[in-house]
Amino acid sequence: MTLRQSSPPARPGDEERLLSLYLRTLSSPQTQKTYNTEIRAFLSYLRERLGKNLGEVTAEDISLYREHVTGAYAPATAAKKLTALRRFLTFTYMGGITRVNPEALKFFAKSPRVRQDPSYNILTEEELSRMLSAARADNPRDHALLAVMAGCGLREAEVVGLRVGDFREHGDAVLLRVRGKGDKVRNVPVSPELWRLVQRYVLSSGRSLSSQTDARKPLFPSRVGKDRPLTTRSIQNIVKKYVRAAGINKPISPHSIRHTVGTNMAMNQAPLLVIQQFLGHSDPKTTMRYIRRAEELASRAYEYNTLPL
Repeated sequence: MTLRQSSPPARPGDEERLLSLYLRTLSSPQTQKTYNTEIRAFLSYLRERLGKNLGEVTAEDISLYREHVTGAYAPATAAKKLTALRRFLTFTYMGGITRVNPEALKFFAKSPRVRQDPSYNILTEEELSRMLSAARADNPRDHALLAVMAGCGLREAEVVGLRVGDFREHGDAVLLRVRGKGDKVRNVPVSPELWRLVQRYVLSSGRSLSSQTDARKPLFPSRVGKDRPLTTRSIQNIVKKYVRAAGINKPISPHSIRHTVGTNMAMNQAPLLVIQQFLGHSDPKTTMRYIRRAEELASRAYEYNTLPL
């Protein structure tokens, strides 16, 4: 392990400046928000539990923090916290503020192993149908929300950002303008069935698709405050609600619906580039997991044949 011989102390004001500077290097607002929370948690631990500032941090301090988060949180959560920490401390090392080098960080702030669900927590068509049926009978907004997520494969943060005016008709086609990771905008094609459902939902909510005023309003408003959008936490709770209502016992999150969309497209032999553009993946390697999952399912196709032998 290589340590720098000395580094200037980082006072609270300096730490705030460093954190602000680091967050500006991240392109995604959601990543900025997450890393801001996780890095501040580490700085608080450092001050309150160890009585140190950032410039004094040692490999042992980092190891102690790792023990703290791995003991207090689930592996996936602990991994997220430690990933944010490693990247921030690499940034501060490069700036001459901290002394523990990136290679040492890989060891002392190593993320715990997170077991990947082999099914990627996807839904079957029948399970998704039960969720949609439960929402249809309970709440028009929730039904439309789940239908848009399933029809367009959106991330939670993308759903939160949707506005009524984001749907655009281009001849016979309808496109949904989506602001994705890194503030990148993509146009997602919408099926005729989903478009009819969205039109009914918007009109039933007392809004108009041709109104300039309504165009700026959230597509899925919260019940708390006028014209306020849902939060990502609200969307998680909505999905959980209808998972329970549909009698589904496996863990399902909003991202599970996105996994379901990608896997379904791959099963239907959609080209890699089509899936990548539809889901807004910047790296085709991310899309490849759906292709591999489809191949895995196809190799066990005999399981769908329940005829007696």
